[in-house]
Amino acid sequence: MLDRKIKIGVIDLKINNIQSIVNAYKIIGCNVKIINKPEKLKSYNLIVLPGVGAFKNAKKSLMSSGIETEIKEFVSLNQNKILFGICLGMQLFFEKSYEFGEISGMKLIKGEVKKFNNKICNTIPHMSWNKISLKKKDKKFEKFSNKDFYFVHSYYCEPKDKKNILFTTSHQKFNFCSGVKVNNIFGVQFHPEKSGKHGINFLKSINKFI
Repeated sequence: MLDRKIKIGVIDLKINNIQSIVNAYKIIGCNVKIINKPEKLKSYNLIVLPGVGAFKNAKKSLMSSGIETEIKEFVSLNQNKILFGICLGMQLFFEKSYEFGEISGMKLIKGEVKKFNNKICNTIPHMSWNKISLKKKDKKFEKFSNKDFYFVHSYYCEPKDKKNILFTTSHQKFNFCSGVKVNNIFGVQFHPEKSGKHGINFLKSINKFI
């Protein structure tokens, strides 16, 4: 499928600026639309859940808008429908987060979202360019291993099943999950839309699963 035929929906949680991810997909040549209210998502090939901000506020936005239910239905349609989470978006896939108390997530992936231990990492948030290391054998992503991507976060995902970890990254010698893949669900902790040419190429690689 050519990029211009791929229909992409970007979820607007109304807590951050999503224009950079929309622009990145326009550069690739995709047909991209911002989604800010419940609608049937089955016409889209790929749904992107981006996010920067508090887990609790994002989850509240998903619930109050009704979009969370639509996302879960979208994921269950078939394996050619891709759900892609970025930063907070990936964290929302998990069962719960400990950001400002224990908050339930979307429960699409088993595991938790935890804060970096300040006894191990004396610089929080982790806000910098950093390398990702591929942990799953996948030819579509081999070229990104040891490449730099842009991160900004204080919490990290800890999948219950380590087989779901796609990438890891080291922050001050603490190794954390920076990417997951579970069937047709992808998530990355870094921001491909802010990571230059490697980021644009990464978005193209996600499209190749469609």
